[in-house]
Amino acid sequence: MKRNQLIVLAVAVITAFAIFNLPRTPYNEDQGEDEVVALSGLDTKVDEAVAIIQSGEGSPMVAIGMLLEVLKEDPNHEKALMWLGNFSMMSGQWEKAVDRFHQLSQLHPEEELYTLNKVQAMLQVGDTAEAVTTANDYLETYPEANRINDFATDFQN
Repeated sequence: MKRNQLIVLAVAVITAFAIFNLPRTPYNEDQGEDEVVALSGLDTKVDEAVAIIQSGEGSPMVAIGMLLEVLKEDPNHEKALMWLGNFSMMSGQWEKAVDRFHQLSQLHPEEELYTLNKVQAMLQVGDTAEAVTTANDYLETYPEANRINDFATDFQN
């Protein structure tokens, strides 16, 4: 029985290691080598800022400042916008969350999560009619969007 436990543990460790080393952003063939280096530097800065906030070590405002610096360099940086939107939701800054996720949903309309987060933030702001309209508009383009469909169905009942 100990042998089986060791095998299961080894498989779990190998799987965790493999998942940890998977790329966190999609590769874009259109980018030149210089752009890839610059973007990876921005991604690194975003990862450092997120680590500061999630670890609780260091000032969260310094980390938010780092994310805002990334947006100064690249106003459409997906990871920075996503994390700023998430942190806005966590801190109850719903208007900022709506703005961040609106920008993300315009840049990446195929990403259901961005529109779903935008709709949820709109509800928190009290803009229920616009939230329902946004969800329904998204479903017209992407009818397979299960989470937004669940939201729209629940909200209409």
